[in-house]
Amino acid sequence: MKKIYLLIGALACAFAACDSGDIYPADRTNKGDNIAVAVSFRLSARDKIPAGYSLVFGAFEENSSSPLVWTSVMETAGDAPVRVSLSSVPKAARTVKLSLFTVGRKAIYDFYTFDISTALDAIEIPLTDVSLLLKYNKIQEMFGKNCTACHGTERGGGGLLLGDGVSYAALVNQAATNSEKVRVEPYSVQNSFLMDVLTDEAIKLSQPHSTILYADDINLLKAWIAAGAEHN
Repeated sequence: MKKIYLLIGALACAFAACDSGDIYPADRTNKGDNIAVAVSFRLSARDKIPAGYSLVFGAFEENSSSPLVWTSVMETAGDAPVRVSLSSVPKAARTVKLSLFTVGRKAIYDFYTFDISTALDAIEIPLTDVSLLLKYNKIQEMFGKNCTACHGTERGGGGLLLGDGVSYAALVNQAATNSEKVRVEPYSVQNSFLMDVLTDEAIKLSQPHSTILYADDINLLKAWIAAGAEHN
């Protein structure tokens, strides 16, 4: 009989705690089911997607480049909007993104991001315009991580400065120090000496540059130059 009273008391305490709202605060942590997310995109510059990569709509945890769930973005006729949806987005997802994906299903560039961290129900995102041109801030981020130790804003090997705010003017249509080519010629990867330096081991410099960037970084640079090397 004593055990029965103890059990009843424990259940009463449990229900009282639930009723107080202390166990499950009013945010997405109280949702056990997945949610659905849908959006329509009006895409421009579709032909600027780098070869060998795919356009994907996915749901991501915070600071992750690998999606929890994802779907490929299929081509549509003409300029018709593209509608994509995810039917089972886990509650661990914090954002949905329209991203450039490697073959290994890793996002290396985000064209669009939408916060779903507090969503409790299905989401219908309004029709959204998205350009598939690579933004220069991604190129600058690449330089900041890999190049500015030697090509900073105050000094630069070979006279080249790649710091924030000065790199574009130092690259595009500027004569190279060790070549008859310009450093970056818009629309021409072949005539851009920067790409020779980063990909050709035969280029003789005081420091080798052909292993500085990952292959995906090189491909993004190529795509940016081929699309016109814009300062967008």
